[in-house]
Amino acid sequence: MSEDRAAKPWDFLNKNIGRVEQDIAEDRMDVCRSCEHFLKMTGQCKKCGCIMAIKSKLPNATCPIGKW
Repeated sequence: MSEDRAAKPWDFLNKNIGRVEQDIAEDRMDVCRSCEHFLKMTGQCKKCGCIMAIKSKLPNATCPIGKW
């Protein structure tokens, strides 16, 4: 995957795209869980609509408001 291309939701299904280290994914989720835009019931971000437990593991994923 190109380093310039932003992560897409379907990237999680692509076995050729790696994953970030577990500690990075956990750090990202910690930020999300404390964010005012995180929907605890569904685990989604109100800004981008992504399921954050998935998005946080993708290498080129970013927070839509720049928190990670």
